[in-house]
Amino acid sequence: MFLMEFWMSRLLKWLFLLIKEKIMKIILLLFLHLSLVQVSHAFMQPEAKDLLHLKYGQADQNQLDLFLPASYTQHTAVIVILHGGAWMMGGNEYTDKTAKDLRNRGFIVANVDYRYVSEDVNGKDLLSDINQALSFIQRKSPEYHFRSKGYHLAGISAGAHLALLYGYTSNKNIRSITALCPPVRLDDPETMKALQKNNLVKNVELLAGAQYIPNQKINKKFTWVSPYSHVRAIPTLLFHGDKDDLVPDNQSKFLFKLLTDKGLVAKFVPMIGKGHDCGMNQPDSEKIVLDEIEHWVKKFN
Repeated sequence: MFLMEFWMSRLLKWLFLLIKEKIMKIILLLFLHLSLVQVSHAFMQPEAKDLLHLKYGQADQNQLDLFLPASYTQHTAVIVILHGGAWMMGGNEYTDKTAKDLRNRGFIVANVDYRYVSEDVNGKDLLSDINQALSFIQRKSPEYHFRSKGYHLAGISAGAHLALLYGYTSNKNIRSITALCPPVRLDDPETMKALQKNNLVKNVELLAGAQYIPNQKINKKFTWVSPYSHVRAIPTLLFHGDKDDLVPDNQSKFLFKLLTDKGLVAKFVPMIGKGHDCGMNQPDSEKIVLDEIEHWVKKFN
């Protein structure tokens, strides 16, 4: 009798532990299932969303537009795009269509405005604006459920110059840079001659915070604002129209050769017959550029 009670007690205890273990497994599986369901639906919204004129700094031009696709995850690429305008005109309305086109291809896109260069604002100040913008976007990421780091930079003309310069000098995690018709050698006399034809030397002087004097040794500040002098291992996609009469295509060719000679990842897409707009105003060539950007960003995301 005693032995029977002993073994019955052991059996009941064993059954209790077995049932408890099974229940815990079921609870755990249910929890994981609910978590996955929540993640898979957390970033769905009825339609794409435009968040306009978000202030990221104190200056009037310190604002950006954030374009969210209807569906995205924590792995969706975030592209930060910078407009052109010779560093002292225009705004992010210049890149509004491109930003929305990229959003419609499934990317999260921040279209950033920044201050103009002046006697009081130079290139380093513009980089500070861009840095503030990226920090602002990072702070917004939990609210809108997108990734908080590993962003991609893109820009055209002066914006392409700033995308390269910021990307190569920043300590933030930049996954790739796309630059359309960028000026990259602002300490080169031939570059300055080309810019002088369009009365842009003053713009570059304000950018560098120094005076350019022809036929004299150029101030090292012009080298500092030249992206080529800071290159590092960030995959770089370059476009340039071979008929560009504002920023000669030898700028992109020079940077591409420099990058590849250093064994760094880069691609140069010549836009045949296109000018300083890099073909973005013609549907056929615009599609070529957007297709290349989409492939590049996805490849290095």
